[in-house]
Amino acid sequence: MNPHIPLLLAPAGSPDALKAACAAGADAVYLGGRQFGARQFAANFSDDELEDAIRYAHLRGIQVFVTVNTLITESEIPHVLKYLVFLYRIGVDAVLVQDIGLLSLAHRLIPGLHLHASTQMGVHNVPGALFAAKNGCKRIVLARELSGEEIKTISDACSGRDVDLEIFAHGALCYGYSGRCLFSSLLGGRSGNRGMCAQPCRKQYQFLIGKPDKWGRIDEADPFQNSRYLLSTKDLALYPVLDNIVNLPVAALKIEGRMRSPEYVGIVTSTYRKALDAIQNGTFVPQPEDFADLSIAFSRGFTSGYVSGSTCSEVMGRDYPGNRGYFIGTVLSYWKGKVQVHLNSEIIPRTGDGLVIRDREREEGLVLRENPDINGTVVELPSPFKAYKGAQVFITNRKELEKRIVNLLSHPDEQFSGSYPISCSIVFSPEGQIFGTGEVRDHASHTHQFTFTSAEQVEAAKTRSLTQDQVREQLNKTGGTLFSFRGISISGEEGWFAPVRVLNALRREILNAAQEAILQSLIPHPDTISLVQKSIQDYLGTIRTNFPKQVTDSWLIVIVSSKSEAVAALQAGADQVYLLWNPLLENIDGLSEKSDRWGIMVPGVIRQNELEAFVHFITNNQYSITHRFLVDSVGMGEYLSEKFPGSLISSYYGLPIANSAARYLCKEFEFCTLSPELSEQEIRDVLAQQNQSSPDVAICCQGLIEAIVSEDHLCACTTVNKDRSLVIRDEKKYTFPVICEHSGRTHIMNSSEHSLIDEVTTLQNLGIRRYILDARNRGEHYAENMTRLWKKVLQSNLHDKEKAQIREQIVRMSYGGITRSGYRRGLSGMKTNNG
Repeated sequence: MNPHIPLLLAPAGSPDALKAACAAGADAVYLGGRQFGARQFAANFSDDELEDAIRYAHLRGIQVFVTVNTLITESEIPHVLKYLVFLYRIGVDAVLVQDIGLLSLAHRLIPGLHLHASTQMGVHNVPGALFAAKNGCKRIVLARELSGEEIKTISDACSGRDVDLEIFAHGALCYGYSGRCLFSSLLGGRSGNRGMCAQPCRKQYQFLIGKPDKWGRIDEADPFQNSRYLLSTKDLALYPVLDNIVNLPVAALKIEGRMRSPEYVGIVTSTYRKALDAIQNGTFVPQPEDFADLSIAFSRGFTSGYVSGSTCSEVMGRDYPGNRGYFIGTVLSYWKGKVQVHLNSEIIPRTGDGLVIRDREREEGLVLRENPDINGTVVELPSPFKAYKGAQVFITNRKELEKRIVNLLSHPDEQFSGSYPISCSIVFSPEGQIFGTGEVRDHASHTHQFTFTSAEQVEAAKTRSLTQDQVREQLNKTGGTLFSFRGISISGEEGWFAPVRVLNALRREILNAAQEAILQSLIPHPDTISLVQKSIQDYLGTIRTNFPKQVTDSWLIVIVSSKSEAVAALQAGADQVYLLWNPLLENIDGLSEKSDRWGIMVPGVIRQNELEAFVHFITNNQYSITHRFLVDSVGMGEYLSEKFPGSLISSYYGLPIANSAARYLCKEFEFCTLSPELSEQEIRDVLAQQNQSSPDVAICCQGLIEAIVSEDHLCACTTVNKDRSLVIRDEKKYTFPVICEHSGRTHIMNSSEHSLIDEVTTLQNLGIRRYILDARNRGEHYAENMTRLWKKVLQSNLHDKEKAQIREQIVRMSYGGITRSGYRRGLSGMKTNNG
């Protein structure tokens, strides 16, 4: 017996999917409304549908979590707070959030609302988890890239705090760390941080290898391999190792799939429910039939993921990005419309099953009209084309599974029927009224009192009077409802007559009263809602538009990845330089004399063992290096402030600032960096709400924006010499530089260089003082020359001709031309009037 069984959390992208999840045995469901959710292309729920969904789930003992897990712009703050109050009022069990500004506001203004840190928040180490817990999160959905040992370490660090952990158990995997991916936003303006990801990682790409020029660009790149789905992952399936997974300190296991059908939700949820129940009973053995069901529901090929120790090569599915079905064998030969297939599976295709035969040139499907002939491990199947030897055969639909799921979806309340026991006392008054009191016990064994009064009345009997047995017999006809009577006490006047409709109306009245007693116990009191609304109104009333003054002194901050780049930037006049730390960082003693002008940048993804190495590095060199740090993920600033008191902390765009509340949360920082997805107007809105406690604001003015950071070892797929560099090229011939850390972790940069050279005057007029040049991995020539150019731009009153000349030089040095990234579109994805 295993007493610790995590909650099973199922996706619901539509009302039908919600019913499927409940029927299939989910303990909780997560879903999104029509706004602020990270799956904008799911059907999602209107406000009325949300209220109905919560009532439906709660009456079946199932929790409902609503996603508000996108970045929130300044203008949206009043609307999203109103939305959160609505969710709180209708009894949502928790809200998932990504935006740290919204997190802080919700925690402060709606203290009774349970908050969960979405995986979009990017929590992947102890500092991130402690940040989420400190700011009010009751649960943290951890990054999918973590190992079991890392999860245990985070759990130990959170011990004694009112927070628990959640991990993904099944479904699609993102190529990059969630919440840090800008790939879709940069390529087509569909931001993953706004729930609009276009999944460019499922497209084909080709490796190119070339020699970097003096500006760090790839010169004369040559194809290395044919195009493949280089960034496409397999799907996660922890089913085969579930008995080990439940021993991890996690409170919930999450199934991905709000874009999936009700059938998918029903199949996957029921399979995991059955497995978890078997683990609870000590009888779990992974079944081929169950694994086949999961594969047929949807599968790009399965991996047990990083959490169970899989390597990146086992996580990736670079050969095909679509649904594969369940693999059963390979073709041995073809003859006259039939193929001989060697079976690799215990699952045998049967009449009515759908199959796909896929070889190197084509794939086609068929439906079996009869049971096939089987001889040992060889089965003969019809083939719609001449398949080559070695072609793969998959089952994509099973007739038996289809029948099973249709039955589940057509009888969603079968397991819940009569699950609420009611005891009641009924009184027949002298005036013929019927009223009484009752008690109902819910699925958590809590009892709820209620009263009822029937709208119908009984009449004086003219012949035979109504007996108590007749009343009980009619009331007990609760079939098809969630309730059943365990005790009915009847008192009062006798000698009454009541037609059947009167007793049926009484039964409905009692059941409705019991239902409302359960539901009302799960929502806040109206007085609490009024206090929350007043608190929010008071907060919004304190907001004053306070446009900053035009700056006359601009600072240029340069980020570099080597000591030589740092020295070059400092000599060229950079006001500050941040050197990206890595475990193999070269000797930096020569920089100590410039300690007031340089600092260390902490990588945006820094796993727990890497963090320990970083702290060791700083501790051992604390007298010879800087006291400035640039952080790039949640929680790291607070962690370093505690570890190294007196340090000056700032943040880069990996800790995205999209609103003034997020900015204010960084009030102890020297500066924070605005998200590169913000438009000019969205930047104006953030800056207009500053107060004396707000930190200074920086903006990335030049450099390659990081599109993806992934645990995949993409460079291991090639043989790149030390003096050569790697890019990937998409189907439109755009090339994306690839940077691999010593650990193998992959960074993919945008195909065009971000530059706000045409917006400098506007940004200075807005009051932005700090400008960041991201020169990482571009070499000392780029760091020096680009620094000199931007110093001229920021500190000189240039004539139009001079500015045009500098712009031309910047474009000439840039990778793939220049782009303003999100400056035109903004987080909403809509182009503004800036051109």
